[in-house]
Amino acid sequence: MFESLFNNFTTLTTFLFFGNMIRTKYLLNSSLEERSKRVVLGIALGLFGVVLMYFTFPITDNVFADFRQLPILISVYLGGMTSGGVATLIISVYRMFLLHGVDHVSIFGGGLNAIVTLLFALLLLRIPRLSLSRWLAALALCIIASDLVYYCTLEGSDRREAIVMFSIVFAFGGLFTFFLLRYMKKSGDSLRTMREAAYRDFLTGLYNARAFEVLLQQKIESFSRYSIPFTLLLVDIDHFKQVNDTYGHAAGDAVLSQFADLLRDTFRPDDKIARKGGEEFVVLVDHCDRDKIAKIAECLRSNVEEQPFLLPQGLIIHLTISAGSASYPDIGEEQLLDMADQALYKAKESGRNQVWRAER
Repeated sequence: MFESLFNNFTTLTTFLFFGNMIRTKYLLNSSLEERSKRVVLGIALGLFGVVLMYFTFPITDNVFADFRQLPILISVYLGGMTSGGVATLIISVYRMFLLHGVDHVSIFGGGLNAIVTLLFALLLLRIPRLSLSRWLAALALCIIASDLVYYCTLEGSDRREAIVMFSIVFAFGGLFTFFLLRYMKKSGDSLRTMREAAYRDFLTGLYNARAFEVLLQQKIESFSRYSIPFTLLLVDIDHFKQVNDTYGHAAGDAVLSQFADLLRDTFRPDDKIARKGGEEFVVLVDHCDRDKIAKIAECLRSNVEEQPFLLPQGLIIHLTISAGSASYPDIGEEQLLDMADQALYKAKESGRNQVWRAER
């Protein structure tokens, strides 16, 4: 029995770690629709449940059990009703019709037990944060459902021993799974936090120059798949050096921080805003061609002109910006940034406080 349990826990650990790595790196970042991603997740966990049926462990001399219910719990936690439903369908159909044939044991132990497990999981585990109390409640209900199957299908000492042993082993396996899931979630959250910090400008909280290069490439790849045009808008604060020279670098930092807030308020949440360096910013505006960007950029220019900037000394100053834009795919990938930069240069040369668009 201990060898069988060791094999089960090894299989659980291996699948969860490598499965989570594949899910995080490939599935979540794929171009599939969200529903399709959940279906794929459900299929993977359903097949994992099938594999676990072959890694049985003895709970009496004549009765064997497995951890097939755990993939159903995991699928609901990670993918909701869609993933849970797909995983349950695969596991129940395989158990009832393909493993040992159809009989009262396969119907109770395969079909009904899997469906009841799904219902318990939907009731308790459709939450963004994994809770030990809810997980324990789901495990307890699953154990009760399985014990009822043993009570209805076994007799005598086998019945009592099966109920006791399965309850102990499944509770231990369920807790083992919970702590694995929680560890992987915390590790993933820490990694995302560090990656996000590496891509953020410390002063403004906007994306930094490194992140901008990645985001630009993503926009270009997105166009090749979905034909979504976008515009690259370069923005420069006029005479920013004079702010630093006159009022000090603390005042300059305050201006940059307030200007970043103004950019967030002007553009949509899906538009990507980055600080390229110094007083130069760049915005990647989705679903935007060269005609639309003229209105958007003019709105930004007007907002900045009317915005009072509060300095640490308590003084209020007013600033202007110059901006240059280039739209994709009107302008190709290799020329996009250069053409936007040239448009920005023309805006500055023409007296500043202007917006220019790059010509094809």
